[in-house]
Amino acid sequence: MLKLFDYLEEVISTERISQLNNPKLLYTASEIMQELGYGQSGMEQEPLDRAMHACAALNIPVDFNFKKVYCFKDGELTTDWQLSELATYLFMINCNPLNPYVAKAQLIFMMKDRV
Repeated sequence: MLKLFDYLEEVISTERISQLNNPKLLYTASEIMQELGYGQSGMEQEPLDRAMHACAALNIPVDFNFKKVYCFKDGELTTDWQLSELATYLFMINCNPLNPYVAKAQLIFMMKDRV
């Protein structure tokens, strides 16, 4: 029985590593900023940089969690970032907490696993 448990632990840890190496890119930085009430572009760069540095410090591949994309909108070429769930979390906790929407989102992320 103990052997089976050891095997299951190995499968679970392998699956977690696989999810870290191939995460789904679910959100874009501009969508998140828009949801937080930021109207102007460029406000996302500082929290984005911090989130990428956090990933690098944790030895989590940045390029798997953050992907630069190009969008053609209103006759203008813009850049954006697609983010994994982990990248979105790191991005959110590095936004300005003086913004009430950011503070609420940070609280929701913190409480998410406790319920």
